[in-house]
Amino acid sequence: MSDYIPKRRVPVRLWSKDLSGTEGQVFLDLDPAGSQHQTILAKLNETSRFVPVAVGPEGRIQLFHKNRLVRVTPDPSVLPSDVFNRGFMPWREEEAEVWLSDGTSVSGRVWMPLERPTQRISDFMNSRGWDFFVLLAGREVQLVNSEAVVHMALSESAGAPLDSRDSRMAFVPTWSEVPMGPLGGLRMEYPNPL
Repeated sequence: MSDYIPKRRVPVRLWSKDLSGTEGQVFLDLDPAGSQHQTILAKLNETSRFVPVAVGPEGRIQLFHKNRLVRVTPDPSVLPSDVFNRGFMPWREEEAEVWLSDGTSVSGRVWMPLERPTQRISDFMNSRGWDFFVLLAGREVQLVNSEAVVHMALSESAGAPLDSRDSRMAFVPTWSEVPMGPLGGLRMEYPNPL
């Protein structure tokens, strides 16, 4: 009995500090039952360190270290279901601009499956490890290596403006100097709420 898993080739572009949109084809596992084929995102998030890619007109196999890749973009001809699977878990999209270690930035919506209803994008990013995540940039899908993210500008806000006096809490304690024995001291006072 053979351990061979049938594969199919899917065209992508690879980006890193050393690669500027190298074209190739990744090999995705076919489900013999035909019900659940592997996606590009699942392939990139496997535990193996290298991803084999067929490159050039002869289809020479090259191994790319996944930690060195900044992002992978599928060819526009690739079916969305071959890129990533939304599944049945609840998910949300958050606007963000992402700056990457190769000096580029990409704006779009970060797609994140929700592990809990109150999950923030910072929670999602902190739980990624070295996984790739989905960034929807217009009609293009970017699979971004979370290790390559230098910083993100988010549409999330803290709720209230940070520079306004009205944004302060109603019961912010203040310090006042009061006599406390021969040396004096400081005491915290709470303003009257009414």
